[in-house]
Amino acid sequence: MIRSIHKDNPLRHVLDNGLVVIVQENRVIPAISISGLVKAGGMYDSDEQAGCADFVAQMLTRGTKNRTWQQIAEEAEAVGASIGVGCGTETVRFSARSLSKDFGLTLDILSDVLRNPIFPHEEIQKHRNHKLSLFKSWDDNPGQVGEKELRASIYPSSHPYHRRLQGYEETISKFGRYNLLNFHRRYYRPDTTILAVVGDINPKEAIDKITELFGDWKNEARPPADFVIPPAEMQEPSRKIVSMMDKSQVEIFLGHKGISRTAPDFYAVDVKNRILGGSAGLGRLFNYVRDVQGLAYGVWSSFSAGLGEGPFIAKAGVNPKNVERAIKSILNEISRLRDDGITEQELADAKEMLIGNFALSMETSSGIANVLLNAEIYELGLDYPEKHGRIYRAITKEQVEQAAKKYLHPEKCSLVIAGPYAEQEGVEIWLRAVTS
Repeated sequence: MIRSIHKDNPLRHVLDNGLVVIVQENRVIPAISISGLVKAGGMYDSDEQAGCADFVAQMLTRGTKNRTWQQIAEEAEAVGASIGVGCGTETVRFSARSLSKDFGLTLDILSDVLRNPIFPHEEIQKHRNHKLSLFKSWDDNPGQVGEKELRASIYPSSHPYHRRLQGYEETISKFGRYNLLNFHRRYYRPDTTILAVVGDINPKEAIDKITELFGDWKNEARPPADFVIPPAEMQEPSRKIVSMMDKSQVEIFLGHKGISRTAPDFYAVDVKNRILGGSAGLGRLFNYVRDVQGLAYGVWSSFSAGLGEGPFIAKAGVNPKNVERAIKSILNEISRLRDDGITEQELADAKEMLIGNFALSMETSSGIANVLLNAEIYELGLDYPEKHGRIYRAITKEQVEQAAKKYLHPEKCSLVIAGPYAEQEGVEIWLRAVTS
């Protein structure tokens, strides 16, 4: 049954097979954007098959029962359409964009790609070789190495956030066509799929076309495990130094487990992080560690909030001679925000920036579709675009300060140093930084 929150708001419809459709009419330009997801991300990989979800997602456009990869590319290109697929820990996200008149063709290609991939042997080997080459380049990149090692230290080995989403050489080397087909058959299902359509189209016409192309998609395998990221205990802080002596810059990573997107404190934490280091110019880390003290080329912080308690990470790129001072300065700013609070001006600036950035993200049909998709998956309500500003404007100084005390733990931060640094020297730096 189609329902509307109120006039001009999105329509939400659930097909008989469980696929959720959200449509927002937007007649500004004669184009349509589709954003969608399938609950088929890396959280469903086993340790032995780490990277399978990502491998499957990247192979979807490499040939179907009805089209070769060349035909997929040529048909889309002929009408100026685009189709993209990417994998995350929780979901596989896909997108498509076309002129209004080509919506049917674009949706047909997208349906074919999602439902009918065949994973040709030669394309599997090409993609495997590409990934193995990519892994080698990552292993030579201090930033990639540092983040991988930090996540591994923040989460226990059994946790989905511990594993590298793309897998490892020893796991992807074993993937065959059977593994990919089996994963696709089990996790790519209409009842785990959401489609958000925004653009120059009548909502009922869009839903009718989606029903035509997706309505006969069946849930063939038994339902997968619950779509839940398990909670993670706060790990004991660890230190790891990855010496890469041929590099010119050291990458510093500090962090611990953070918060989920559905937690009541999320919005206060979001404001708090914007004040700490979520943007250049406004964040304290950027202003004090980089501008005032000159200790880093770049420095920022993030809370990667998803279905589970994603990581809090503070990162800096520094000259090797500044490593000790930069670590101490970052930890000091984290402690200072937690212990001493924030100013009213910082609060106002952070809220207005978050509200403004959100408004800018809603200026395009693809941006609106992505917001509606997130509203559905995180159960925020389809009126989330309207209430977003009210939510942030209502946040108080006290709420942000309470969130800082609850979610910032400098004494529990694990440390990874990647770059031109000797291991013993790095350990001594860490100990001096946290004990002095």
